[in-house]
Amino acid sequence: MNFKDTPIHQRYSDKDVIVSEGIKSNNAYVVLSGKVHVTKKVDKKTIVIGTLGEGEVFGEMGLISDSVRSANVVAMGDVVVGILDKELFEKNLQTLPEDFSAVLKALVTRLRLTTDMLARIGIELNNTQRQLHSFTLHND
Repeated sequence: MNFKDTPIHQRYSDKDVIVSEGIKSNNAYVVLSGKVHVTKKVDKKTIVIGTLGEGEVFGEMGLISDSVRSANVVAMGDVVVGILDKELFEKNLQTLPEDFSAVLKALVTRLRLTTDMLARIGIELNNTQRQLHSFTLHND
């Protein structure tokens, strides 16, 4: 199955939240048109950790690891997404050799850790930039 051929499509407007961090879900999504921001909350701040466009998939980690969402996904303008539900995903996953499931779960775990680290680095970068901007250069 091609993700772009998903039978269920949903439309979102600018700034609509498509996926909420910390919520469990049984769906993955493919961007059919438009763009989305992937954001993460760290220390009460929201950091943009990525931008996805047409043909790109998000929400797949929850299908594989059966865990809560690791980030928010927000529409940038008008967006149409195709939905891949867990049942359809697992049906397609069963066509792969058993060992692939373990590999996918390991990759998801590593990606989740990397996403967390990236968000923390983003916060540190923002703080450093603010500190640098607070200094002024004086010509003597």
